[in-house]
Amino acid sequence: MKNIPIITGVTATGKTTFVTKLSDRIPVELVNADAFQVYKYMDIGTAKPAKEELTKVKHHLIDILYPDEYYSVGLFFRFAQERIVDILNRNKIPVIIGGTGLYVETLANGIFNGPAKDENLREEYQKEIKKSGINTLYKRLEEIDPEYAARISGNDKNRIIRALEVYDLSGLNFTRSHELFHQPPKFKYDVFVFTTERSVLYERINNRVEEMFGKGWAEEVKKLLEMGYSADIQSFRAIGYREIARHLDGEITFDELIKAIKKRTRHFAKRQLTWFRHMRDVKYIDVMDRLALKELEDYIGKNYR
Repeated sequence: MKNIPIITGVTATGKTTFVTKLSDRIPVELVNADAFQVYKYMDIGTAKPAKEELTKVKHHLIDILYPDEYYSVGLFFRFAQERIVDILNRNKIPVIIGGTGLYVETLANGIFNGPAKDENLREEYQKEIKKSGINTLYKRLEEIDPEYAARISGNDKNRIIRALEVYDLSGLNFTRSHELFHQPPKFKYDVFVFTTERSVLYERINNRVEEMFGKGWAEEVKKLLEMGYSADIQSFRAIGYREIARHLDGEITFDELIKAIKKRTRHFAKRQLTWFRHMRDVKYIDVMDRLALKELEDYIGKNYR
C-alpha cells in the first residue's frame, strides 16, 4: 500500500482549496487534522470548508462535537486511524488535511502513552501560575527539556503543565518520555507542508481575518454566547473567539480586536513553522509557486490511486 498523503502547513495557505481541486482527479475522502474544526457552530473563525466544499468531497472529523465537549490529540489519533481504515475499505483514497502540528506529527509518528493526569499536581501548578505567572513554569520546562520548550509557546499553559506533570511523575522529560511510552501509527505517511515567504503570508493572514469578519465572525461568537457557551471552554481557545467575546463585553474596541487577532494569528503561523521544522521527512511546498502546486497535484494523482 502506498503511503497516505498529509496536506498540512501554515494557516491561510490554501490547503482546503488544493485538496478540493484534487478531488476532481481521484476519489479522495478527507480526514480533518485541525483541532477546532471538529466543533459544531464554529465555522467562520476556524476556517471550516464552505458548504460547497463539504458537499463536493466527503470530510471526516468535522462537526462531530459540541463546543463544550472535550477533544485531544489522543482522540484525534484514534478517530483518524479508524476513519482511514474505513476509507480504505471502501476503496477510496484518504487524505489528511489540517494545520495542527501536534496532530499531524502524532498521526505520522505515533502517540505518547505516558503517565495519567494527576489532579493534585495540576492544582499545584495552577497555584504557581496564579502566584508567579506561567513564565515561571515555562522557565522550569526550559531547564529540564529545552528541546520541547522550544517547540511550544511560552503561554501554552496546557502543554507546559502536561510536560512538567510527566517529568514530576516519571523523572523523565517530555522528549525522553515520548521515546519510551510510544504507540506507533498503523500507517505510513507522506507529509507535505504548505508555506510561503513571510511577507506574503502575513498579507494573506491580514486579508483573511478581515474576510472572516465580513462573513459574520462576530455574530457567530455572539450566537454561541447566547446559546449558553462560556468563553472559558476549551473550544474558545481557537484564535479570535475569546478576543471577540471581550469585544462584545465592551472590554476592547473593534480596532483593538482586529489588531489583536491579526497579531495572534501571525504568532501562531510562526509557531506552526517552528513545529514543522522539527519534523523529519517532510516536503515543503511554496503555495505561491504554481508549478510546485501543479507538480504536487500530479504526483498525488498518479501515485495514490
